[in-house]
Amino acid sequence: MHPIRTLAVAGFVLTGCIAAAPPEAVPDPALAAKLRQLSDNNACSDRIAGALTAAGITADRVADYDLAPAATAGRRSGGTRRNLQRQAWLKMAGGGNVVVQFEPSSCRIALLYARDGAALPAAG
Repeated sequence: MHPIRTLAVAGFVLTGCIAAAPPEAVPDPALAAKLRQLSDNNACSDRIAGALTAAGITADRVADYDLAPAATAGRRSGGTRRNLQRQAWLKMAGGGNVVVQFEPSSCRIALLYARDGAALPAAG
């Protein structure tokens, strides 16, 4: 019986870790200004800049910004699924992209990850 309980607890712990939002910081002013400009003053650009600042991304690394619907299952509303999250795709000057997934109504950051050869700076 103990292995089953241990497995169940491990599942809950891992689920909590996966669902944890990425760290945020006070946004770097240069990065925040650049994102506001590239995103046509998107309401969540300062919060996105805070997540990028916490990840060690600087304004000079961001070359372009594209906003897209997030590829999630969405939430059920009135019998239909609605995707409520968006993704900010940030093209990096050295190549690749950093993707920030967020909820546009609250600007809550859900995920931040590198793609297509981009690398996030090492923590610490």
